[in-house]
Amino acid sequence: FGVYEGVVPCADCEGIYTRVELDKAGTYRRIVHYLGKEDLNIYESDGSFLWNEEGNTITLEGAEGANMYFVAENRLIQLDLQGMKITGELAELYELKKQ
Repeated sequence: FGVYEGVVPCADCEGIYTRVELDKAGTYRRIVHYLGKEDLNIYESDGSFLWNEEGNTITLEGAEGANMYFVAENRLIQLDLQGMKITGELAELYELKKQ
């Protein structure tokens, strides 16, 4: 539980600033800001999050786009749309660090 932030890669912008706030009641608030776009492009969502059976991944209910995160020590690691870890050269950039 806590606040996690980071800038993840973006195909058509400078990066996507992402802030996820998780509380002990099982709810979240997520703020996503597409950096370098002419429009403001800030999106907010909130709702409940669910743990997987193994207790190592959360799904943000009602969030658009990537909404699954692997929970590591003081980090959330963004997963792809199928819930798999992102691989390749940029894989380590898909992390949000606990504040």
